[in-house]
Amino acid sequence: MISKIKVRITKTISKWLKKVILIGSHSRKGAWGSPGSKQKIIVCFDGRISHGGLVDRLKGIVSFYQIAKMLDYEFKIIFKHPFQLSDFLEPNQVEWEAVEQDEKFYLFSSKILYLVNEFGKNPLKIIRKSKSKTFFVYSNVDYLPVLFPDKSRDALNEIWRNNYDELFKTSNYLKEQLRFLPITPYIVFHTRFTSLLGDFSDTVSLVLDDEERQILLRKVLKSIDVEALLHQDNEIYVLSDSISFLEAIKENTNYKVLKGAPTHIELGPNDLDSHAKTFIDFYFIINSEKVFLVMQDKMHNSNFSKYAAIIGNSNFKIVTR
Repeated sequence: MISKIKVRITKTISKWLKKVILIGSHSRKGAWGSPGSKQKIIVCFDGRISHGGLVDRLKGIVSFYQIAKMLDYEFKIIFKHPFQLSDFLEPNQVEWEAVEQDEKFYLFSSKILYLVNEFGKNPLKIIRKSKSKTFFVYSNVDYLPVLFPDKSRDALNEIWRNNYDELFKTSNYLKEQLRFLPITPYIVFHTRFTSLLGDFSDTVSLVLDDEERQILLRKVLKSIDVEALLHQDNEIYVLSDSISFLEAIKENTNYKVLKGAPTHIELGPNDLDSHAKTFIDFYFIINSEKVFLVMQDKMHNSNFSKYAAIIGNSNFKIVTR
């Protein structure tokens, strides 16, 4: 009981410190006067704090784009860490890319909303109650179920997909990378081991010993084999965050993998080609016929393939045995 209280206190202090950092950082660029008549929501990925992986960021973006539409607010994105989002995804129907003027923090009319892992909040109510005109938002949560509590999961997925399509189209650079991907029908098995196999840096640090790794790998391969037997008419690809698992797939099975080493966008190498691998995998899943997330034992329940399947309107299934 005492340890749980300590964890709760530590988390509260951490959130408070991050809010202080954000307020202090934005205030250094503070401006007097008024930002104009139009209220504005700006979702930020600027390197001031840890922002999470690609899908965590997309969840925050899509959620607050929906809120901006509901409130008739202007919507902007600051995404410049560790790369410019427009390197990969460009504005489609909405001119969301923030300019220097958007980044001004007006001391009496701007507000920081720190909503990282704040699953119990209702940001629509928070913004409606506020007298501020500009909201700088830091969030990694899909708030659509909170915004539309009476809608089914399929209806929420459709809203999510439509919002994504309104916001984004692939850049010329990403189109060129995707040009080399297969176009024949295929299905994807996705795994996320995080640090379990000892070859991938992530936000968690648990590493299995050699015997535990082998047991886990056998379980995962068996799960894939069982499902793959039901889909022999399709090409079968395996995607993962673990390069050692992908190498094992190439050496021991007939399943296919994509070239390149997977990375986490906050923890991997900071060059455009390395980050491109994340988007290539994501769009490969988007365009697949079916998507299977394989989870065994301590493996991570990844949202990466789930949200790619939502965007692609593909059948998605979690495999746990």
